[in-house]
Amino acid sequence: MENAYAVIMAGGAGTRLWPLSRKSRPKPLLQLLEDDRSLFQIAVDRLHPLFPPERVLVIANAHLCELLSTQTPHIPEENFIVEPAGRDTGPAVGLAAVHVHHRAPNGVMAILTADHIIRNEQKFRDVLAAACEVAASGDIVTLGIKPDYPATGFGYIDRGEHFKTVDGIDVYALKRFIEKPDEDTAQSFLDAGTYSWNSGMFVWPTERVLVEFERHAPQLHTHLAAIADALEMDTYDDVLRETWSKVEKKSVDYALMEHIDEGIRVIPVEMGWADIGNFKALHTIRSDEETDNVTRGPRSILLDTRGSVVFSEKLVATIGLDNIVIIDTDDVLLVCHRDHAQDVKALVKRLRDQELTDYL
Repeated sequence: MENAYAVIMAGGAGTRLWPLSRKSRPKPLLQLLEDDRSLFQIAVDRLHPLFPPERVLVIANAHLCELLSTQTPHIPEENFIVEPAGRDTGPAVGLAAVHVHHRAPNGVMAILTADHIIRNEQKFRDVLAAACEVAASGDIVTLGIKPDYPATGFGYIDRGEHFKTVDGIDVYALKRFIEKPDEDTAQSFLDAGTYSWNSGMFVWPTERVLVEFERHAPQLHTHLAAIADALEMDTYDDVLRETWSKVEKKSVDYALMEHIDEGIRVIPVEMGWADIGNFKALHTIRSDEETDNVTRGPRSILLDTRGSVVFSEKLVATIGLDNIVIIDTDDVLLVCHRDHAQDVKALVKRLRDQELTDYL
């Protein structure tokens, strides 16, 4: 594990969690769970003691890197990798690989998320340790989440034959990646028992990553090589900014994973994983057993109210409401039905179209 690095991708906008998630306070900074830690702080804490702070890297835009570094002063400043502009996960993974490979040419890196929930953190660390061991031999390992309902909002992974067992963790050959299915197809995946949700978490040797970029995304690899050449130069920031402006947006799945036909493994795991993608998902994760509500703030009085999400620093009082989302911030009040939580993203687009950028 001495050459293993954890890379936390912290660039998600979190528009479906507006108005909690804003430009000035993006999703990784939000305090959504039972304690006072942000999602990012939770993501960092669950890596201990598997990854010491000096081997935890964070990739985000400059503004967010500055904010995140104040939340985790134990992570060295140089471990915050600035992405000049959002280019999706493909280029971000490539940039991280350049930095990790520079530090450890034989290194392995785990690409992780800043805004997912993992309740069984010890299981998560055990799986990461097993994945790092497999990746050290040259394979790419992806973490698949065992589905417990026919989700249509996630991509899927179909596993093949059993590959090996590492410290009690079963590792399988990966058969194929599958895009988000319709409900009937998702149900058939659930019934089959060999499919997992694509968590977006990968563990791989940096040398292999860069070779695969050269093979399947040569233009991006050329840009990454230019950035790598400038790492020790005073002009690094200028080279990065100029080069990054030429980089196309592309997810790591489209850029790499769907083109690689050998040496990919999957570890299906149950670890209490959840993606808080919107307020409905937050309710599923956090709702109180007695009232079926989720509240955060000094005080809420909810009479004959169930299935609702209420976040406010002011007193909120409700009577006779079910499945309502109330998010009250300093300058915005959002009220919507919980079943329309996905539509918050469309609301944000409307604000942008009307140039109401102060509220974004």
